[in-house]
Parts: sequence; C-alpha cells; structure tokens
Amino acid sequence: MRVIPVDVYPLKAEFRHDSLASAIAGPMHYPLQPKAQADTVRLKGATLVDACWTDTVFVLRFSNEHFLRVYVEDEEAHWDLSDSAPALDESAVERVGAPPVLCRWRPSVGDHVLDRSALISRRRGSEFQRLFVTAGALLLYCRGHKTLWFHAVRRTDLNQPMVWVTEDD
Repeated sequence: MRVIPVDVYPLKAEFRHDSLASAIAGPMHYPLQPKAQADTVRLKGATLVDACWTDTVFVLRFSNEHFLRVYVEDEEAHWDLSDSAPALDESAVERVGAPPVLCRWRPSVGDHVLDRSALISRRRGSEFQRLFVTAGALLLYCRGHKTLWFHAVRRTDLNQPMVWVTEDD
C-alpha cells in the first residue's frame, strides 16, 4: 500500500471563532457559500455517475454531464463546475478499482486508510442533494449516503497540497 505522509493546514485567523455561536453561524457566512448554492442548483436532479482523481485533484461526473473538480488553492478546498471534463495528467489518474493509500498523520493522530475508490463506488447512481462549504471543507451530499468531505491537506514529503476525502454524518 502506498504511504503518503500528510498534515493539516492551520486554520486561517479570519475563520477562527471566539464563541460557539459564531462557530455555528460562521459557515453560513463563508465567502464561497453563494457559489456552493448556485452550483447546487446546477446539479439539482443529477446522479453521480463516476469519478477519477489524483492526489491533488478530484473530479466527479454527474448524469447531467457536469463535472465537479475539487482541488486545493491557498490551503483551502476549492472547486469548479463545468460542462466538460478537466484535463488531468493521465499517468497519475486513478479510478474506481484503484487500491487505497495509507495516510500517515503526525503520531498523535496516527495512520488512516484513504479508500477513494470505495467512497465513490458506493455512491454511483445516487442522487445529488447539495453542496456546502466551510473554511475547512467542501461537503457533498448524496441521497442515502453519508456526506463526502473534501479537505485541503499538505503532503509533508513533497510540501504540496493534497485533496483528502472522507465521509461523515
């Protein structure tokens, strides 16, 4: 299994909150929230067809022929939605069926298996519900499944960004 040493980027000062109330309300006022709402409208009624990825970008294809590209910019998860598949380095692209990787976090966190193939294969054919964005992640909701969380992390061996994806309620 391929091992990738990773760590989180520090949360930017403008996204730190001084109270529980502001931490709860903060994501609703996140600057990219209007874009997430607009892209939710564009994906309404679509189902997830497939995906491909590298360590630095994740591309999801929907039944309405829209492609959601998730990437890291300025130490945050960003995305764009287009009508055509983005160009990727085919020598680095992985698809459903690719083996998982082991992400090696600092000792206090430990090792975690990242199985992007399993996360996508379970969701193929599921109905898209919405996008939501926070300072820490882009969230993708599909009917009947846990939420996909796309996070910006840093590969410590190459000092470059990486898209970490996981699922949670």
